Amino acid sequence: MKTSVNIASLVERKEQLINTINSLVNQVDAVNVCLNNYLEPPLEHPKVNYFYSDNVFTDAGKFLFARDFEGYYFTCDDDIEYSPTYIQDTIKEIDKYGIVTYHSRSFLKFPIESYYKSPAIRNQCLGNCDITEPCQIGGSGVMSFHTDYFKPPMSIFKTGCMSDIYVSIYADSLGKKIWSLKHKEGYFKYQQLPIGATIYEDKVYDCEFETSIVNKYFL
Repeated sequence: MKTSVNIASLVERKEQLINTINSLVNQVDAVNVCLNNYLEPPLEHPKVNYFYSDNVFTDAGKFLFARDFEGYYFTCDDDIEYSPTYIQDTIKEIDKYGIVTYHSRSFLKFPIESYYKSPAIRNQCLGNCDITEPCQIGGSGVMSFHTDYFKPPMSIFKTGCMSDIYVSIYADSLGKKIWSLKHKEGYFKYQQLPIGATIYEDKVYDCEFETSIVNKYFL
């Protein structure tokens, strides 16, 4: 059964992207990268395929390749280095649960006042997590599924930099749970980025729209 890693990357993260690809390329059949604002490929490798974009898809570019792919589909982030056994470990969990992630949040009550700050059960991919459980919002940087079971279309991503929310709502609308998987701290390695280079840093104090979308769906 075919396996693919799928990433959306900003040109400012070129060096981190190279490390991410190198941590995964020998584990899968293909690595597909949506290169946002790149003018040239960051590295050449027979397994790595590139799609050039002006960042119109933002982080949802990691889902661009699902339409024409059949097999295990992994969506990854360009600021993480993944465990040498990440793919083989996670395939077992996909076969068991369907849609899985290692980073999630589930709000304790609705309506929420802030997507990023309201009380929630948060499982962090960079930390230790002792339990596998379903979640409301799954982190797409460490998400995976088989396309026979789940194939999100690009039409669901209505606004940029919100792929976690939109893909999670879409899964729930189909009656499909996203499972947040237990794992040990150190399974993923974070690559430091310049200040202000993450969606969280950009949105944490200005997330009214994200909050409204989550409230509208889950209330």
